[in-house]
Amino acid sequence: MKIILVRHGETIANKEQLVLGTSDVPLTELGRDQAKAAAKKISLMDPSPTILFSSPYQRAKETAGYISTYTNLNPIFIDGLKEMNSGEMEGIKASEMNDKYPDYMKSWRRDHSTARPPGGETLGEVHTRAWKSILNIFDEYNESLVVVVAHLFPIQGILCNVLGIKSNNFEKLVIDLGSLSFIEIENDSSRLLRMNDLCPID
Repeated sequence: MKIILVRHGETIANKEQLVLGTSDVPLTELGRDQAKAAAKKISLMDPSPTILFSSPYQRAKETAGYISTYTNLNPIFIDGLKEMNSGEMEGIKASEMNDKYPDYMKSWRRDHSTARPPGGETLGEVHTRAWKSILNIFDEYNESLVVVVAHLFPIQGILCNVLGIKSNNFEKLVIDLGSLSFIEIENDSSRLLRMNDLCPID
């Protein structure tokens, strides 16, 4: 099974560098253009994808909606693909994190994967549930090419598992908004085919 991992298009929170996890925000105009460009590229692939999965958050649903329009695939929503729950930090500027949440940031610098924001979840938990979602797709669906629309941390977590690297190395994996990454899973093995493939905007 080959899987295309699609990061959603830009939102205002991305543009303004806010902590964005569970907040349900729409795509910006650029984000919609990024989603359309990704959808067009996916629609031209041969063989064509046969099934589409998505995080249920609005920014992912909108991105999946464009892919659906171009491919005639109806998205199936999976909670395990949601972005990290940032708890009390949700919506603050990323530049304010050190001042407002010094204890969390100290824990984050010590171990990214186990640091828990107040009222939220750890990066390790996000990576685990995202990878479990991918394995469930592999186990439950006999498809050759699958599209999965998700968010930065879940996609990085999936790629960490594919590459056999620890979650704390996630920052080495650059995944831009609207980008495509390709993996392949066969029985007990997985491999990265291509990462952070950007789609030209018309």
